[in-house]
Amino acid sequence: METWEDLDNESESDKDDDDEDAKVAVGLVATMTSEAEPESDSEEENEAYSKIPIEELIESLKELLTHFELRTNELKDLKEKYVDLMK
Repeated sequence: METWEDLDNESESDKDDDDEDAKVAVGLVATMTSEAEPESDSEEENEAYSKIPIEELIESLKELLTHFELRTNELKDLKEKYVDLMK
């Protein structure tokens, strides 16, 4: 897991890659949200999200993706242990 200092020392290309990944993830989340909640009032949601600085949204999404990755890895480890116990 990276520290704030590590993030500050990243090269510009790494930051660009992270920003691109974040944009893709935002698009995926937006697509999944619109599919999951077809009757939501998207104008109100867009207005609420537009008030939040893009940097804050990107950082929040990165944090969520980091937690997701950690939990996914934990689940894989538990699944491997389960499979080993079932042998």
